[in-house]
Amino acid sequence: MVAGSELRSEVLKYAAGAEVPKSQFMNSEVSNQSFNFEHFTIPVGYQRIFTDRVKFNIQHLVGNEKIDGINAKLMKDIIASRHHLENDNWGLFKKDIGPRRYKNLVEAMARVNLATIDAKVSIDLKRILRLPTSLHSKVSMKCMEVKNRETFDPFDKAVPKFVYERKGV
Repeated sequence: MVAGSELRSEVLKYAAGAEVPKSQFMNSEVSNQSFNFEHFTIPVGYQRIFTDRVKFNIQHLVGNEKIDGINAKLMKDIIASRHHLENDNWGLFKKDIGPRRYKNLVEAMARVNLATIDAKVSIDLKRILRLPTSLHSKVSMKCMEVKNRETFDPFDKAVPKFVYERKGV
């Protein structure tokens, strides 16, 4: 089985919760009527992944974040109402936020989820299969886990000693 970059991109979006799940479903066997289900009412599959990611994001908001689609008033209301999510009371949370603003929040959280991954790196076969301590074929830097992005120095940690020895440094 060969998976192209488009399929790998979809898998990545799925795992990250980077797209708002569909909410409208048809049951043509019963009737041509459509049914609307919010992501938090379906406790399995992608809806569950998305709901868990959104809940995590909301619970970890400090209140001073600048998130596209979320203004200061909405952020304040999110912080004030997020206690409902401790018991998965999404309906009460949505009621407090308001349906239109809730939609803005959910769309913004999908964008936040997408921004937490490096999609270009993650869908490229040469990069996704690289194991920790393996070397980049062109620059000889080690692939490694970065525990703290702020203090990580790639020239100190990711360059093997033989590279410096080869250059006479």
